[in-house]
Amino acid sequence: MTSHFDFSEVPYSFGLCAAENCPKASTCLRRIAMQYAPVNRIFLPTMNPNRIIAGKGKCDYYCSNEKTRFALGFTRTANALTVRMASTFRYRMISYFGRKNYYLKRRGALKITPAEQIHVINVAKELGVVLNDYFDGYVEEYNWNA
Repeated sequence: MTSHFDFSEVPYSFGLCAAENCPKASTCLRRIAMQYAPVNRIFLPTMNPNRIIAGKGKCDYYCSNEKTRFALGFTRTANALTVRMASTFRYRMISYFGRKNYYLKRRGALKITPAEQIHVINVAKELGVVLNDYFDGYVEEYNWNA
């Protein structure tokens, strides 16, 4: 079990798992979060343990407790673009992320997932930008959306 687990990081609606006999319980973020649930949280969003039993140990909701490397901001990439290509890059990113999320992710207010990182890099490369590092920073955290 993870001794430094902080339940306050768990999103409020993240589904927890109460199946004690699941073969993947020791590495499942849903089960680990359930074990660290504070006593003052009376009602928790919990998956039905009978679902695991019915699935004969196979769980479609397994969420690995391995941390994911998220990127923070891509102003470095945006600044490396030529003036002529900057608007093309911006429009492609807005069509991918949406307008609001584009600006939040660009400045680092929203984390950029590994799949999104690949997209940003591919678009930048298509537009002629080749960098050693395309992002402003990184953080390793649990992936609550896995």
